[in-house]
Amino acid sequence: MSPVSSFRKLSVSLAMFAVIALGSALTVQADPVTFVLGGADFSGPTANTGGNITVHIQNIAGGVRVTVTNNLVDPGAFLGQLYLNTSVAPLAGAVGACVSCAATGGQTMSFNFGSDAFQADGDGRFDILVEFATDAASRLTPGESIVFDITSTTPGFTSDSFLVFSAPGGGNGPFQAAAHIQGLPNGQSDFVSEIPEPASLLLLGSGLIGVATGLRKRFHR
Repeated sequence: MSPVSSFRKLSVSLAMFAVIALGSALTVQADPVTFVLGGADFSGPTANTGGNITVHIQNIAGGVRVTVTNNLVDPGAFLGQLYLNTSVAPLAGAVGACVSCAATGGQTMSFNFGSDAFQADGDGRFDILVEFATDAASRLTPGESIVFDITSTTPGFTSDSFLVFSAPGGGNGPFQAAAHIQGLPNGQSDFVSEIPEPASLLLLGSGLIGVATGLRKRFHR
């Protein structure tokens, strides 16, 4: 076998190995799931002047634990609503409960569940709507975090079930998650969304598959 042929086979093998390894990584990275909301505005001219809302979802018995952190730049900016999806909607016996609300003055929240039931301004019909307190003493303001659990008797309800896009609602979506930011300068508010890291890795995996396929076709001409 010539050195050139050996190199070609090695290149193809390495590319295919990278695809397999990435597939394994995606499997183990499904828990936890992290969304970074703040980069992709979809409700008109961008009002958010910087920062983001992070949503960290991990598995617990019977459901998931969600940690939401306000990393926005504007000192008065707070989170009004959080929109999420699940691949197993509607959730049977769904219950939402705050775990750690002390940082927000004992903030109360309301949890709403359905199937494509909640329209986010701009685009997307979502399955879960979490509404946060908007009074000055209880808002989720920059630097604060809040933790809550969502449980359900629906089989397969885990963190990776949140990696699903919303039903189209017209506009710039669909999206996997969205947040309504309020208290921005000049009385503005903003809807933002972003794709979570596992989806970015999936795109990378698709690229590697394309590279591997291209190399195989090239070397077998």
